[in-house]
Amino acid sequence: MASAVRAERSIPERETVLFRLDTDASESGRWESRSVVLTPQALEVRKSDGETVLRLAVRDLAGTAVRETGGGAWIEALTLDGQPVRLGFCKLSGIRAMQAFDAQVRAFLDGGPPPESRDRAEAGSASRAEDHERAEEPVRLSWSDRLRVLVHLARFVAPYKRQMLGLCGILLIAAALEAVSPYLMKPIIDGGVLSSSPAAFAGLIGLLVAAYVLEAVFQVWRGKLGIRLGSLLVGRIREDMFGKLMDLPIRYYERRKTAPFISRIQHDAEFVQEFLALGMTQLFAQFILSCAVLAMMFFLDWRLTLFMLVLAPVCLAVVLALWPKLRSLRNRKWNAEYDLQQYISEALQGVRVIKAFHRGETEKTRFRTLNGIAVGRMKEQAVWSQWMHSGMGLALSLGIALAWFVGGQRVIDGDATLGSVVAFTAYFSMFLGHLESNARAMGWTNAALAAADRILDLLQAEPESEEDGVSVRLPQARGEITVEDVRFGYEQGREVLRNVSLQIRPGEKIGIVGRSGAGKSTLIHLLCRFYDPDAGRICLDGIDLRRLAKEDLRRHVGIVFQETYLFDGTVAENIGYGLPDAAPERIVQAAVQARAHDFISRLPYGYDTMVGERGVQLSGGEKQRISIARTLLLNPSVLILDEATSSVDTETESEIQEALERLSEGRTTVAIAHRLSALRRVDRIFVLDGGTLAETGTHEQLSGRDGVYLRLLRSQESGRPAMEGAR
Repeated sequence: MASAVRAERSIPERETVLFRLDTDASESGRWESRSVVLTPQALEVRKSDGETVLRLAVRDLAGTAVRETGGGAWIEALTLDGQPVRLGFCKLSGIRAMQAFDAQVRAFLDGGPPPESRDRAEAGSASRAEDHERAEEPVRLSWSDRLRVLVHLARFVAPYKRQMLGLCGILLIAAALEAVSPYLMKPIIDGGVLSSSPAAFAGLIGLLVAAYVLEAVFQVWRGKLGIRLGSLLVGRIREDMFGKLMDLPIRYYERRKTAPFISRIQHDAEFVQEFLALGMTQLFAQFILSCAVLAMMFFLDWRLTLFMLVLAPVCLAVVLALWPKLRSLRNRKWNAEYDLQQYISEALQGVRVIKAFHRGETEKTRFRTLNGIAVGRMKEQAVWSQWMHSGMGLALSLGIALAWFVGGQRVIDGDATLGSVVAFTAYFSMFLGHLESNARAMGWTNAALAAADRILDLLQAEPESEEDGVSVRLPQARGEITVEDVRFGYEQGREVLRNVSLQIRPGEKIGIVGRSGAGKSTLIHLLCRFYDPDAGRICLDGIDLRRLAKEDLRRHVGIVFQETYLFDGTVAENIGYGLPDAAPERIVQAAVQARAHDFISRLPYGYDTMVGERGVQLSGGEKQRISIARTLLLNPSVLILDEATSSVDTETESEIQEALERLSEGRTTVAIAHRLSALRRVDRIFVLDGGTLAETGTHEQLSGRDGVYLRLLRSQESGRPAMEGAR
């Protein structure tokens, strides 16, 4: 057992800190600054004042783990006896630092090389002592991370390289035209206005107009091509992301919320699309144009150019000094808006509970608080942005005024012409403007690369895969199920099933019972391969489910869930969801078999009636019968019922049971039922207790033994809850 010491005061003699992680909330979930530090002898949790509140000896640690929640992540220590100990919580902005800390601790416990220095370890975490506001920032990317992201992004662009090359060519031409226009000011003034030559003046004005028109044409052409390319890119990125979400195992979603995925598909994909289609090429064009403008400035007056370039480092220093503050404010605003979005989503999903407990005013108060924080941070960022932009505008204006002053003196002294000074001033204004644009573009590029990193994090997640990459086809299934010494846990160190072995013969009707938390639904989920066992294997007709082709598994194994989910469509569309090409007659037949046809016929539009979001227009029993019809339409070889009648009354349950008994003939049926009376006609009953297979037999055999099943049966007959359902 790990020696977890909760100290009342800080340890007087501090050990060398190898690694450190700053967290946003304590192990109990309270929002306060904490630090998790690793020393050569212990893993400690410390308060902001240095007081040690938890100490775990290194010799008693098996490792650490990061548990993502969607809005952030917990870091836990794993003791040698498999017990997790929570250490702290970080928001989304701190997950990267938490993962790095987790890897460092595990490497240290595995006997890896010692850290070179404390400073290097602390550099990888968001140290609140050095920069309090950094803890609220989204993940910053290193230069190697940025290069990695750019390499992966290039793969999205590769199929459209011809369009990208064409867009770059158009940008170069537009940049050249933009660079030529100011130079025409020199001959217009010196050779037209001052020389009093109307013909030359008119010709030069016509040339300037032509340059402006061509520049506008190429800008429109560039915009049209950019929009077309951007539409192709965002469509492909979103399709790849959604396809990945559909391919990921259910375990991936266990501790993640849906809102971040929606944001990635909608906003991050659009952000990356703008960067790939316009931003990246625009940066290239801006760089080329800045070089061209600078060359023209040297060509017109190299002395004046050198004098004016002295101001560039000053402007750059001001931008570099103010940008960290603006970045911090932007990221604080991002966090506040994210918290507000999460709260709105949660409140809308739980609106029935809010009304049932009359908590509307309380939730309004919570919203006002979160909204006030978001608005305050938005205002703070806007004020700073306004000051910075106004300051930059003033600096540009002063720079142009200085150029006029110095250039004017050179004209007065006869060292330059008026046309040269006008052209030079125009170029200098363009150059300073491009410097400001490039500074803003770099920040925008960093944000786009961070969005791309979040997208790649999803796209590179491990999908469901066949063992050894081999997929075995099973055209026809007999329905024989074998479970061999299966062990499984949703979290490391917390096993739900332990050494479970059983065999189900083809066509056999099986019931699974047990107390709440015994592992019934978990076993069902493994049979459907929503999860893979941590040890052991499960076979269908002798084929390991990990090797069986997914399409064959889904076709041969049908399930009716305890929690019914209907899509926002018609009744017929929901019944035919698994078989979109099913004829209307087959849909009606499945509804009749599920005892759903009668109530469907009474609906306003029958099978064409819209069920609403999540089937809100129907009762629980009606939704469950539609779910049963949806499964029966597939005609699977194995039928799994995860408390399929839990949402219906006794009379409806009796009707459904009759239908299921007839339909289960000739097919393997595995059922969990909250009422044990529903399982009296099955061939065998498996009794789970504490994650192990405790008993096996028929209803008559088990009710004659003094075991778990008999206690469950007596509990139900006496009216006490048997605590059925759950995992």
